[in-house]
Amino acid sequence: MDVLTLRNRFPETPFIGMYDGKTYVVKDRLTLPVEVARHVHNRSVIRDNPVTGEREYRLAIVEEEGDLENLTALPAETLDRSDFDSLRKVEIIDMRNPVVPPARTAGGSSVRSTSK
Repeated sequence: MDVLTLRNRFPETPFIGMYDGKTYVVKDRLTLPVEVARHVHNRSVIRDNPVTGEREYRLAIVEEEGDLENLTALPAETLDRSDFDSLRKVEIIDMRNPVVPPARTAGGSSVRSTSK
């Protein structure tokens, strides 16, 4: 059976994950079957950047040699808003009193539909 080792990057508090109704506690390291390890790892997101799609995880998979450095603190907010400033600014239109544009004209006369 293939297994993966999960490492808690914030060892001050254990990470508690769940898979198929069973609870898994990762204090420092925990070896689990591949499917269970990937599921628990994917639930340990601590930073998510919706613009770039990058994620930072509290748990690291040792065999994949990801980011194994310890975290000094957990972020207060999971959503990373740092790239939002580079997005195009949105204009908010007040629709309580909409302004209807004038009818289009072709050659100086109004174009009207006369369908019945």
